[in-house]
Amino acid sequence: MYVQQPNRGFTLYGQQRCRRAPFLLLIQTQESSDIYGVVRSVALEQCGHWMMGDVRILGTRYTVSGAYGNDGLPMTVTKIPPDAKKLPDELREAWSNGGGWNSAGGEAEAMVEWARRELVK
Repeated sequence: MYVQQPNRGFTLYGQQRCRRAPFLLLIQTQESSDIYGVVRSVALEQCGHWMMGDVRILGTRYTVSGAYGNDGLPMTVTKIPPDAKKLPDELREAWSNGGGWNSAGGEAEAMVEWARRELVK
């Protein structure tokens, strides 16, 4: 989810796009259930019904789709980068019960505030 308003527009064919802007990604590894947040510059473009793009984390390229990078769910990465921060328990609880379905839920505003305060440099 974008933590700063991206420059948005449309292609010549009417598809949406968002230029690169700071984006909150929720990430975890397969070995752990801990969820971390990290902010990276992400550009999204409409691909059918979805907004998709890509991001590099520690030199590995990952596909990004929708809220938090994986349609409202954490992305699985091979390694947690040093600038990532563990998602606080109260935000994890809000995210788990936020009501988002393939998107952010009621926790979205609190997530953006946390990301701006803790992750945006």
